Amino acid sequence: MKKIMLVAAAAVLALSLVGCKGGAKKSDKLNISVFTIQQREQPPADNKTYKWIEEKFGVTFSWDILVGDKDQKIGVLIASGDLPDLVEVDSEKFQGAGCLRDLKPLVEKYAPNLMKHYSVAWKKMLDADSEKDANGKITKEHIYSLPNYGVNDGIPSDTYYNQNGWWIQKAVLKEFGYPVIKTIDQYFDLLEAYYKKYPTIDGAPTIPFNIITADWEAFDLWNPPNFLAGFPNDGNGHVTLENGKYVYTDNFVDANAKRWFKLANGYFQRGLIDPASFTDNRDQYYAKISQGRVLGMFIQGWQFMGDNAENALWSAGKDERTYAPLAITFDESIRPHYRDQSLPNLQRGFGITVKCPEDKAIKILQFMDKMIEEENQKVLYWGFEGEDYLIDTDGSKTGTKGAAYRTQAMRDMQKDPNYNQKHYALLWREEAPKLDGTLPSGYTRSMDDLPWEYELSQKQVDIDLWKAYGVGSYAEFVDPNPPKNAGWYPMWQCNPSAEKGGFEEEAAVAMTGFETVQRKYLPAMIMGKPEDFEKTWAEYEKLLKPLTDTYNKFMQQQLDNRVETFGGFQD
Repeated sequence: MKKIMLVAAAAVLALSLVGCKGGAKKSDKLNISVFTIQQREQPPADNKTYKWIEEKFGVTFSWDILVGDKDQKIGVLIASGDLPDLVEVDSEKFQGAGCLRDLKPLVEKYAPNLMKHYSVAWKKMLDADSEKDANGKITKEHIYSLPNYGVNDGIPSDTYYNQNGWWIQKAVLKEFGYPVIKTIDQYFDLLEAYYKKYPTIDGAPTIPFNIITADWEAFDLWNPPNFLAGFPNDGNGHVTLENGKYVYTDNFVDANAKRWFKLANGYFQRGLIDPASFTDNRDQYYAKISQGRVLGMFIQGWQFMGDNAENALWSAGKDERTYAPLAITFDESIRPHYRDQSLPNLQRGFGITVKCPEDKAIKILQFMDKMIEEENQKVLYWGFEGEDYLIDTDGSKTGTKGAAYRTQAMRDMQKDPNYNQKHYALLWREEAPKLDGTLPSGYTRSMDDLPWEYELSQKQVDIDLWKAYGVGSYAEFVDPNPPKNAGWYPMWQCNPSAEKGGFEEEAAVAMTGFETVQRKYLPAMIMGKPEDFEKTWAEYEKLLKPLTDTYNKFMQQQLDNRVETFGGFQD
C-alpha cells in the first residue's frame, strides 16, 4: 500500500493543559449573544470546555440556534433590529442590510494574533467586503466577517476530505472487491447491483441514492453536472479560457446540465433515486443516513460527517455503512476536479453586529485573539490532558518524547456525539477563527493529522479500503495531486447581494428567481416520464435563460476584476 508521507515535526510537542490560575475577575465577565445556523443542540450547563472558557476568560454565551427556515429567520432579525452581538455569516444578507460592524480597524488595532493569522488572506477578505465603484475597483476598505476555515498558518494537513463527492457506502465497494469507479454510469450500476442483492438493511428498505433538496442545502440538487464535466466548485457556474479570455458560464442551462438530468431521469426510472428526496425535510434526510440504509449520495462531506449523521453510524458500530468519496465524471475522457487546495472561506464565520457596542466588540475580538493562541486551540480541538490525550514522556508510544497521543478508548470517545456535545465547545469552535495546518511546534488542529496518531486512529474498514486502492487517506483517494487553485477561484464568493442596489441587485433577484425555477422543474425532470423530458427541459430553459443571462453578466464582471487582481489559472 502506498502510504502518505507523514513527516513528524522536528520540534517536540511540549503540551500541557492550560490552567485556570489567574482566572477572570467578576468585573471582567462577558456574555456574548450569538445567532448560528448550525444544526446543534444547546450545550449542557456542565459542558467542560465552556466552563473552562468561563473560568479562564470570564466569557459565557447565549445561543440563538436556527429553527426553521434560515432566510426567514435572518429576515426577521434584520427587520426587527433585535440583533445579537455575533451572527454566523453565510451570505451578504447581514452585511448588505448594514447590520455588521467594520472589523478592519478593530482587528488592526486590538487583535495582533488575528492579524497574523489572516495576513495570508487579508487581501481577498478586503476584496470580498469593501465598497467598490462601477468598475469593481475598491473605493473604501472594509472587513465584516472573520473566515472560519481555509486560512493556513503552517504546512497544509491534507489527509481529511470533506468536500464534494459521489459518496458511497464502504460496504458496497467491499462487496464487489473494491472496483475502480470512474464514471457516473459505473457508479449507479454498482448501487443497483448492491440494491438488488440487499433490498433491505437492518429490516428497512435499502435506498440506493438520495438527494437533499430541503432549505439551504438544495444546492446539492443542481451542482452535480459541474463536477461531472470536470470543473471545480465555483458555485453556480464554471470558468473556461477562450481565445485568451476567461469566460464565466452558469451550470444550469448548458449541455452538461441537460446531460445529467436526462441521466438522472433514467436512474429514477430504474428505481435508484429515492422519490422522497423531493419532499423530505433535513431531519428526515439525515435520519435515513444515520439508519445506514442510504447507499449513495452527491453531497459535501461536511454536511453529514463530523458530529452529524455519520457519527451515529460509527457509534452504532456500523462502520461498513459509513462513506467513501468518489471523484467521478460523465466519461473517462474527463479529468475529475473535486479536491481543492486550501482556500479562505470568505464571507463566512462570525461577524459582529452594529447592535454590539464598540467597547464590547473590542472585548470580543480580544477574546478571539486569545483563543487563537496555540495553547488555547489545543483545549478547543484536542481537549484536556489526561482525559482526551496523554503525553508520551519517554517517546515509547509515538517515537517522540513529549508528544501527545490518545489511547484507543480516547479515540473512540471522539466519535461519540453525546460525549462531544457534553465535552467540547462545538458551537463556538465551528465558526470561530482557527489555526490550520501543521505549525513549527508540530501542532495540528486535528490530532488525527499527527503522524503517529494518524496511523493509530484509522478504522479497519478504512485501512482495508485504502490498501485495496493503494492510497493512504481519503484526500489521496479523491485526488493525490490536486491542481493549484486559480487566482480568481472560487467564484461563489462573488455571488450578488440585493442589498447593494443597482445592477448587482438585478443579478441577485435573478439568482433568487432561477433557484425558484430549479426547485420546481428539476424534481419534475428527474421523476417525470422519459418521453416528457425534452418538453420539461424546454420549459425550464425558457424560464431560466433570461435570469441566467443577467446573472452571468454580473459574474463575468466579477471574474474580470478577480483575474486582474489575483490572476488566472496557476498551472
